[in-house]
Amino acid sequence: MKKKTLLLFIALFASCASAAPPTYAETCNVASFATEGADVTLWISLAFMLTSAMIAAAYMYSKAREDPRTEVWAKDEAFNLIISVFLFIGLLLFFTGACSVAYDYAGENPFAASRNYLNGLLRANGVNMLRELTYGSISDQLSATWYLYTGIPPVYGTGLAGKANMRAFSAQKEFLIDLYLPAVASLTAQLYLIDAIQWVGAYVLLPFGFVMRLVPFTRDFGNIFIALFFGLYIIVPTMFAMSAGVFREITSRPIPECAECSVEMFYSYRIDPGGATSVNTVFYRIGSTLPQAIFIPNLILIVTVTCVMAIWKALRATAV
Repeated sequence: MKKKTLLLFIALFASCASAAPPTYAETCNVASFATEGADVTLWISLAFMLTSAMIAAAYMYSKAREDPRTEVWAKDEAFNLIISVFLFIGLLLFFTGACSVAYDYAGENPFAASRNYLNGLLRANGVNMLRELTYGSISDQLSATWYLYTGIPPVYGTGLAGKANMRAFSAQKEFLIDLYLPAVASLTAQLYLIDAIQWVGAYVLLPFGFVMRLVPFTRDFGNIFIALFFGLYIIVPTMFAMSAGVFREITSRPIPECAECSVEMFYSYRIDPGGATSVNTVFYRIGSTLPQAIFIPNLILIVTVTCVMAIWKALRATAV
């Protein structure tokens, strides 16, 4: 029953991958399974071949010497090798299915869609606006220093601070800067995290996970690496790509009841094309970054941890 369920699950993801548009094959293939230059599939295949040769040699040795313990060990390791091979194929199918989903939502593979989405949100609605607020605050403070001196130096001194109210404008911009900085810092950290996940997943988690799973006394540690790879390399970028698709769908759709409004409502909720730096739209810009800066990362973290723990427990159950 378990074997039938596993085969049905694999066939389901294969059908999802094959149902994608024709251009999807250019984006979601085995070459894009790892980072550029990381031919991990070749090294893992070599590890499978070497393990198969060692198991075959141990089995022949047990038959030649009539050693039942070695024969049982060889059969157990052969079973674990078969599980590892099917697990690797399953990861490929999962990545293909996730890539197909990301392509449907964002038109790119998961990592490219995640980077482009965070880059656009950060540089257009984040850093640019933060720079304008900082320059504006400094400019207002400089304007507030304007002073017209009208006194007679030997007798008395007096004057007129004609732009003292500019300090209030500067304070307003500083308040917005304090509100904006955490969101910008969060988006920047997420962008760096995506790059780190792609490198660590392809160069560390995937190859070391399968190699350690083939060794009996490091098998559980290898299971943890494989579960982490699934959660970080497949789940995280796919959810970022889905978020990018949702953001693009929301911001590209006009508001029917306010199509003829003269107010700049939700103008800054989409990516800023440049030039619109009015303080009146800053709160809308902050609103466009807060979901990705606060809510969505926590949601992705919950889903990823749940997937990693579930897969790790499942792999532990299959280990002999």
